[in-house]
Amino acid sequence: MALGLIALLEFPLLGLYSFISKTMGAVELGPSVGFAGIIITTVAVTLGVISFKRGERSWILWLGFGPALVLSAFWLIMLIAEIISAVFNLGF
Repeated sequence: MALGLIALLEFPLLGLYSFISKTMGAVELGPSVGFAGIIITTVAVTLGVISFKRGERSWILWLGFGPALVLSAFWLIMLIAEIISAVFNLGF
């Protein structure tokens, strides 16, 4: 559950990361928050699927698994958009 809820925090963290990097003159601040969000979301979905297959059906599972599914759909759509943009050389 915690990973799904933590994954929801990736968008405010991306905004904070963007603000800090612009304020500091685009200084490299380490690993990307977006990449960390993708990893957290992937782990949360994987653990949710494993728990669901083992018979867990409580609200605690859905509290973490639901947001993780929504965020994984978001990242999948972004990946598809990147692939389409690269294939058709759209330059977005």
